Amino acid sequence: MKVLKEETAPALTFTEEETDLPIFSQEYLQEFCMRELVDFPGPYERKRLKSVCEKVNVVPGCQSNNGDPIFHYDRAGRENNSKRILVMSMIHGDETPAGSVSRAWMTRLERISPRNTWRVIPVANPDGVKLRTRMNANGVDLNRNFPSADWEKSALKRWKTKKRSDPRRYPGPSSASEPETKCLMSAIDDFNPDFVISVHTPLGVLDFDGPKIKSPNFAPLPWTSLGNFPGSLGRYMWVDKKVPVLTIELKGADGLRRLAEFDLLQDITGTIAIQADKVLKKSNK
Repeated sequence: MKVLKEETAPALTFTEEETDLPIFSQEYLQEFCMRELVDFPGPYERKRLKSVCEKVNVVPGCQSNNGDPIFHYDRAGRENNSKRILVMSMIHGDETPAGSVSRAWMTRLERISPRNTWRVIPVANPDGVKLRTRMNANGVDLNRNFPSADWEKSALKRWKTKKRSDPRRYPGPSSASEPETKCLMSAIDDFNPDFVISVHTPLGVLDFDGPKIKSPNFAPLPWTSLGNFPGSLGRYMWVDKKVPVLTIELKGADGLRRLAEFDLLQDITGTIAIQADKVLKKSNK
């Protein structure tokens, strides 16, 4: 078994315009992908994970504050009218079971012919993962840093009053101040999703921001709506852009013991995306 180096300096090139946006070599991306994903707890198929990592890519400029790439994996759907589903996890660096679910979904996508088109960003906050913190290297909660329409009016005010300036939920000095946030926004613009899934811990629910649809039958996690907040992904995508967001809140590490059921959840989310799209199209007529 090949042992990956603890730290490998990225092989970088630059655009012809000599901008400050690095382009990571494919070899480095593959090695970085493996190094990041094998550390998540739970079982995985190394051969299929290697196949996943051979296909990862980076939207130009997608890197963390400390310079690590924020990579994604794409899998095209088999149907002409397939929905475009964007999955992201580890936006909070201390929620490692969320990364395990994304890893399981990517390796599953390698062995099936999905009906929908998927993009998975398994590690949205690589610096936070290394630091084992909810926040990024600048101490910002990335899930409060998206430039929702009400950010300037409400984000910092809510943090100071409702959250008593809790450093774990600091929304940043300004909206989209963080390179990771800018990266996720670029990935959204590049992929143009019909549906977004964000994987978190530890609340143990399926939290839906979107149109009124029939709740799915998935016993491990009840269907609910917890609401969204200034600077959150749900506020930015659903309230401002009318793209539904399903937040999968795992109950601690329970999902690692039930990965087969979470394979079913991956299929269920595809059905939810189709249902939500039908409701939105009908309401826009």
